[in-house]
Amino acid sequence: MKPVHGTDTLELKGDLLTEGVRATAEALDGVGTIYKEQNHGLFGWDLEDHGEEKLPDDFLLGDSTVVQFRKNGRSPFLVERAEGGKLLLQRDGEPIGPVSWIPRPSFYERSTSDGTPMVKIGQIGGEDCFFICYNNYCAHFSKRKECLFCNLVDTSRKYRSVITRKQADQIGETTAAAFREGAAKHILMTGGCFGNEKEVEVVETILAAIRRHTGLDRIPGTLLPSPPEDLASLRRYHDAGIDAVAFSLEIWDEPMYRALCPGKAGDTPRKKFLESLDEAVRVFGPGNVYGVFVMGLEPADSLFEGVDDLSSLGAHVVPFVWSPNPGSRLYGHRAPRGAWYAENVRRFAEIVASKKLPPSINHCRKCDGNNMLHDALDRLTGSRPRPGP
Repeated sequence: MKPVHGTDTLELKGDLLTEGVRATAEALDGVGTIYKEQNHGLFGWDLEDHGEEKLPDDFLLGDSTVVQFRKNGRSPFLVERAEGGKLLLQRDGEPIGPVSWIPRPSFYERSTSDGTPMVKIGQIGGEDCFFICYNNYCAHFSKRKECLFCNLVDTSRKYRSVITRKQADQIGETTAAAFREGAAKHILMTGGCFGNEKEVEVVETILAAIRRHTGLDRIPGTLLPSPPEDLASLRRYHDAGIDAVAFSLEIWDEPMYRALCPGKAGDTPRKKFLESLDEAVRVFGPGNVYGVFVMGLEPADSLFEGVDDLSSLGAHVVPFVWSPNPGSRLYGHRAPRGAWYAENVRRFAEIVASKKLPPSINHCRKCDGNNMLHDALDRLTGSRPRPGP
């Protein structure tokens, strides 16, 4: 299936992420049974709350572009069931092209050996990324110093769809089930606020459990911890078996970083991130390190500098597309238009391509539907990530 001729799917993805999308009841039939549904592993990305309603986690455009489903009852975009049972995306009543929900992994119906539903431990992001948040917690909220775009605490309170703290063997068993059925090609694991040494120990224990249950020597995928106080911890992460590491810088412009992320900026200045990224490239190798941003809150030229600097270090960049989510302090604000995102991720892709970085294989365009740089790089270079084991 392909989109209607002439559709710029990169811009379309940007519009869908910033405008949100609606779906008819008929179109949602099978979500949560046949097709993968939302389970809020960390944040809520919808533009409005949806209670117990089963919504798709993400979906595919006709060219296989993965797009995160962000509900908005006022969106101009609508998915409906067309003739023959196929799903059709339209905008303001005009057809755009076919879309499809993503099949629901069978491990979502299974439980760990202690009786815990596996779907409450880890979820599939996009088509092939197993996501684990080993500790859904952030101390900055209690001091009103949370990042202004973050709704972690509100999401956890509203949906309670995951377990806040997971045990290592629960994670290991669930990861093994996801890899065994072919639902996962790589993992993305992250946590909340830790004392740095404690986080290293927690991660080592989890990775040991994953290796034991999966039989893997090296674990394909990415760890996203806090920048460590002791840079030697990066070698410990590597030796524990994970193939890549990432750090969430959030905002490149330093004054805006301090304003938008008051608690995090107080604990982790940009210099600390850059030291961690630089050392991580030495430990994990170029192309196996990522800097994560929230795109849409700072001027494009500012983030362009960040993309240039990080890719010069040998790190890839993952700029998530911001939208004002319920429960965040920026709820009710307006994100840039999809065209702005498309134009600028194309600029970013040209910079990354010029640095001759190895392709991003531990986090790819199939991993999630809430960033566009992987898509832009794919269009620019024609590269395809290596499949996982």
